[in-house]
Amino acid sequence: MEIGIDIEEIDRIKKVHKKWGDKFLDRVFNKEEIDYCFKKNNPYPSLCGRFCAKEAVIKVLDVPVDFKDIKITNLKNGKPVVSIKNKPSDIKISISHSRAYAAVVAVKQ
Repeated sequence: MEIGIDIEEIDRIKKVHKKWGDKFLDRVFNKEEIDYCFKKNNPYPSLCGRFCAKEAVIKVLDVPVDFKDIKITNLKNGKPVVSIKNKPSDIKISISHSRAYAAVVAVKQ
């Protein structure tokens, strides 16, 4: 079993986005992820959560991947799902955030 964890300040992701704009978003996230996050009044907790999820997933993988190779979507019940290079993954994640931080745990059996 492999386990990865990541935690990040939400304000850091907000500052990076404000500085680099769509260039940052397009380098890290897929269109579906961007659309999901920006449907919310405050997209930054969700963007930060997905950023952390990608970091945690990278930590459990045996092969190098880019951020955009990993896609985090949600089932109708809200459960996050990981796809890698547009294929379902057996990696399970849990995303959580407070006002200041987002954290993710990823587990690969």
